[in-house]
Amino acid sequence: MPKPPTRSNMLASPQTPLQAALWACAGPLGLVFAYSCSYNLLLFAPSIYLLQIYDRVLSSRSGHTLLMLTLIVAFAVIVGGVLDTLRRAVLGRLGSWLEDRLRPNALSAAFELAVRSDPAAASAVYRDLAALRQFIESNACPMLFDALWAPLFLAVLFLIHPLLGVIAACNVFVLFALALTSEFLTAEALTKSGAALAKSYGRLATALGNIHLIRTMGMLDGAARQICDAAQEARYRQDVAQLRAEIVMLAAKPIRALGQVLMMGAAAWLVLDYGKSGGIIFATTLLFGRALAPVEGAIAGWKALTTARSTYRRLDGFLAAAPAARDNTDIPSDRPQCGLVLDNIGVWLRDSRSFLLKGISFSVGPGECLGIIGPSGSGKSMLGQIIAGLSTPTWGRVLLDNIDVSVLREARGGRCLGYLPQDINLFGETIKEVIGPPGDPDLQKVIEAARLVGIHDTIMRLPEGYDTVIPNGGSGFSRGYRQRLGLARAFFGEPRLVVLDEPNASLDYVGERVLLDAIEQMKAANTIVVVVTHRMGLLAATNKIAIMEAGTVTAFGESEQIFETHLSRPQVSSQVTPPENKPSTDDPSQERAVP
Repeated sequence: MPKPPTRSNMLASPQTPLQAALWACAGPLGLVFAYSCSYNLLLFAPSIYLLQIYDRVLSSRSGHTLLMLTLIVAFAVIVGGVLDTLRRAVLGRLGSWLEDRLRPNALSAAFELAVRSDPAAASAVYRDLAALRQFIESNACPMLFDALWAPLFLAVLFLIHPLLGVIAACNVFVLFALALTSEFLTAEALTKSGAALAKSYGRLATALGNIHLIRTMGMLDGAARQICDAAQEARYRQDVAQLRAEIVMLAAKPIRALGQVLMMGAAAWLVLDYGKSGGIIFATTLLFGRALAPVEGAIAGWKALTTARSTYRRLDGFLAAAPAARDNTDIPSDRPQCGLVLDNIGVWLRDSRSFLLKGISFSVGPGECLGIIGPSGSGKSMLGQIIAGLSTPTWGRVLLDNIDVSVLREARGGRCLGYLPQDINLFGETIKEVIGPPGDPDLQKVIEAARLVGIHDTIMRLPEGYDTVIPNGGSGFSRGYRQRLGLARAFFGEPRLVVLDEPNASLDYVGERVLLDAIEQMKAANTIVVVVTHRMGLLAATNKIAIMEAGTVTAFGESEQIFETHLSRPQVSSQVTPPENKPSTDDPSQERAVP
């Protein structure tokens, strides 16, 4: 997790996106501060009103004076209520604006963390942005502005008499100390509760993602027990924190009441012995309440304040570490095609202190197909991910037309790249959004991609055609049909580079022949196709073959040469499985109906 910048670094480094957004809020925050100043000044009106009643109205017995004072104070109270409503409205709109401005940055940071295989932190970024907005819109945020005026109410009590000020100040300090004590006693328990709750949610997500396997193996009870154990641990820690907080609150309430009694008693003593106006008994009680209100609010909203502070630091660190979006890295259509170049690619696993890939270098020209073969665990899939720009090598680089592939993947150039992973995940609500980019895909290009992989006719037999909604990530389709949809997604548009990882693993003989024809058509369009495979059939479409073993390329060259010199060896050819001739199950009508 990135650390927040220090004060010295902030002075020397440019603003983070969160800091820049907050600086842009300076004007509205100044308006909220002005509203708060006026609102808190008007809170003196009831105290002044009581003093005037005792000093003027009761002595003069003037009903007109009482009426005028009442009207003036009533107007002040109404204006104060309007100002309080206005500042809360400004804060609400400010929170929404801040979330809208930072949402693209938060999504960019979340996607970057997901690429680094940290999905928990990725989802936390988006939640932190919503949590920050909720704090700005909550009652805890206006309390921060009101807290600035607590010293003024204490100062007025000191001006009336030092004894009154001392009583109020002692109560403020004691209540503030109790708030710190509550934080100290509950912080560890709440942290453990959050960790246990996150573990429970994580176990639930894992169980739901593998529900069929868990049910088949009779592991439902065990999975449910693990989820419940983590949830019970979270509940236990939460109860411990709540109990400790309640104990602190039990101490705070009597202290607050005792302070109010002492304040009234001291004011009455001043009236008796020093001839003060009887109105100070009630006026000082109101001032005492106003001085304690921010402190009491701090006790009630202390968790919200500490959570908002940690949320700010965490979100600021994430947004500062996220790379800026690069929107100017599209490959122009008239750019010279230089092909694919891998320059000394290496991947070092720090945990195991070993090489996953080491010293891989080769080039593939435009319109060529490269086949990557080798035994399981040799690093084929990792190399395919690096070529597609999904993973970053420890050293070395991958260039497509002299542009780094990782740069293209992060920016709009990603539409020049196609990729089919081993695990087919259908992202999108409808079939056309699965094949094309979500939102508003070009239907004509979607149809062309579907025709290319031979599923246009089966799609048109569905009730809604390309607008058919895909439930549960396409679980109603056969694996072969999902693989064809993934292939159509990889071939969508006019990609310069397509990487296919085991593209025929779930295809029958007919589907494999269609895939071979599609590869040939992509080659005819000068598209580079990289195929990671265990099966011999797809090698017929390749121009070059790379044989991998233990993270290195042991042989690379023209396909005919590799077949003559390497694939005839039994130990190598046994690593490649010939295609199976099995009946087609690619028609979704043979599977569970799709609503």
